[in-house]
Amino acid sequence: MVGYLVESALLTHGLSSITENELIKRWPGTYDTIAWMQKGRLTVGGIDDFCKFRRKAAGYGRVNRRNYDSFKAQGRSGALTASGTMRACEELGITLAVTCGMGGLMKGQRPEESHDLEALAAGPVSLLAAAPKDMFDLKRTILAMEEAGITILGYESDVCDGYIFAGECVNISGRWNKEPPGKRRLFLKAIERADRIADKEILNRACRYGEDEEAKGRYYHPAVNKKVDELTGGVSSALQLGALIENIAWAEQLMLIGE
Repeated sequence: MVGYLVESALLTHGLSSITENELIKRWPGTYDTIAWMQKGRLTVGGIDDFCKFRRKAAGYGRVNRRNYDSFKAQGRSGALTASGTMRACEELGITLAVTCGMGGLMKGQRPEESHDLEALAAGPVSLLAAAPKDMFDLKRTILAMEEAGITILGYESDVCDGYIFAGECVNISGRWNKEPPGKRRLFLKAIERADRIADKEILNRACRYGEDEEAKGRYYHPAVNKKVDELTGGVSSALQLGALIENIAWAEQLMLIGE
């Protein structure tokens, strides 16, 4: 097995404009790296097997670090978020989880309310991401991670400045200098700022839509992603898939260093 796992929540619920054929065509390599929960069983497979799972995406939940064991015990199926993937890595003795947009802190939230921050602070697994998602308070999120002893290393950058929208520049621990995966270590590789979506009103509208959907008992983050995708004519999905593929390429480098 390759020494990292790729989260499946974005691939399952977050790329509404990406067809199965496009996903298979663009997916890098043939390794079994994508992790999901199939009827209570942790499953790690390649893109073809994952797409069979993805076809029934509407019926699946989202598996995070806190509900991981209950999904297993109840025999439920679900897509793994970043923190759920880190929990799967712990189970399999793997050192690195790969995602795209990671969790963070909304205004008024405490660090212990973020599954991804909790997983980074408490577990032995590193996370590789593009950035915290745009609906989070970036400055508070970075500060909370640093206060928890998490080292944040940027790919050719020592700042984080947003995800698929351009945001303010927030200093992080430093630039990556060939450090391998390790405990309390976050690797960030930003989407090129020039490629990001300029209109912040799109984000505002999407967040309001997500709040409305959450009030109806639906998942907030997939709803926001769906609305941003709709309002950008699929640009946001293409950006996120491209960034995830870039992150997988960096994960391959990190595995060579860790050997």
